[in-house]
Amino acid sequence: MWVYRGGVWRAGVIEAASARAAMVTYRPNDSRGTGVDTLTAPFVLPRDDRDPLIDRLHSA
Repeated sequence: MWVYRGGVWRAGVIEAASARAAMVTYRPNDSRGTGVDTLTAPFVLPRDDRDPLIDRLHSA
């Protein structure tokens, strides 16, 4: 998924969701670190392309 944070769309994954919001892990910048936040629908979009770091961290 894409996460809208800091004025830009960033690669992320949903960790948990309810009918009103989703808890997401995302890359806050181009570094290897991640951030976690709770967002509502206007701030998330589906993502088809792979992100080498975030998808590797969350693959089963």
